[in-house]
Amino acid sequence: LARHLLCPLAVDIRSVSSATVLRVVAIVVGVLVAVRFLWIAHAIFIVTFLGILLGLAVARAADYLERLHIRRAFGAPLVILLGVASMAGLGVAMAPSVKAQTQQLSTDLPRLIDSAKKWLERSPAKALVQPGPLAGTAAPKPAPPEQSKDSGGGGGPQFTGMGSLLFPIATSALGVIGGVVLVIFMAMYVGVQPGLYREGILHLVPHRHRDRAEEVLATLTLTLRQWLVARMIAMVAIGTITGVALSLLHVDGAIALGVLAGLLEFIPFFGPVLSAIPALGVALLDSPQKALYVLILYVLVQQVEGNVITPLLLEKRLDIPPVLTIFTVAALGVVFGVMGMLIAEPLLAVVLVTTKMLYVNDVVGDEVKVAGAE
Repeated sequence: LARHLLCPLAVDIRSVSSATVLRVVAIVVGVLVAVRFLWIAHAIFIVTFLGILLGLAVARAADYLERLHIRRAFGAPLVILLGVASMAGLGVAMAPSVKAQTQQLSTDLPRLIDSAKKWLERSPAKALVQPGPLAGTAAPKPAPPEQSKDSGGGGGPQFTGMGSLLFPIATSALGVIGGVVLVIFMAMYVGVQPGLYREGILHLVPHRHRDRAEEVLATLTLTLRQWLVARMIAMVAIGTITGVALSLLHVDGAIALGVLAGLLEFIPFFGPVLSAIPALGVALLDSPQKALYVLILYVLVQQVEGNVITPLLLEKRLDIPPVLTIFTVAALGVVFGVMGMLIAEPLLAVVLVTTKMLYVNDVVGDEVKVAGAE
């Protein structure tokens, strides 16, 4: 029995050529190297993905300008310049109110934290957070304060502490600015010559599969472009509704909280929850009743967003199961932080569209409708 079972396997192994084995090994090693590179340079991958995503929208706007006899070399930079100028103008117009209300929030939130600490110290929950010494053991004596070695009043330790605080902040700020600049320039180049990058990808595909690859790329382009436009509309709508409603409730920092709600709307599911936390804290400083009203407000806004805005703008364009979206956003957030959460939904859309078109339709043979496909 063993001979009959192993003989066909032995024949198959002997029939495999060394070239095939080397090809498989090379593919496996290449995939491992690519995964390792993406893991190390994930920030570059995220910035590139965001640049391409924005570039698709810029390319669409440049198409309209080209119909007005404006060359793409001028149209794409003009679109980006107008976008940056619009955001800057909106920021300048809202800066006084946002600055004043942000300062108010910076005063109110520490008060809320202090109140929470005092409540925690008075409540039985303190034992869970800070357990006391075991029975029969003496409490440890506090260590005497360490004397400064520099008795001459020099600023060495103070300068070191300030430097350790300043340089990480400066490094983070430079990293954010550099990432934004890279995204803008990538979007500009994609908007100027979108066909150059599309043809470069198609050159890697065999001729017999090139028509299908071109169809997949067109569907991905349309899907990502529609997703970006829909998400931007949702951000503006949620930010405006939240800001106006908080103003009607006389919540301190309503405009700043509305802007925060609009920005965090870019992160599905988790962004609205994060935006509600500071609003509830500020309202709680006034009265529990106002905090209850704010909680009801955010629940209603999320119901409108989930049952009206998202179905109208995103459901027909993406057709992504909500559980899969939550899992992807949470997983990328744990691995890559906030930047991973930003690209989770569009990246999931790319994976689903590619899987449906190239595997479910072409390999399995099942007819699955792909959102955005012609």
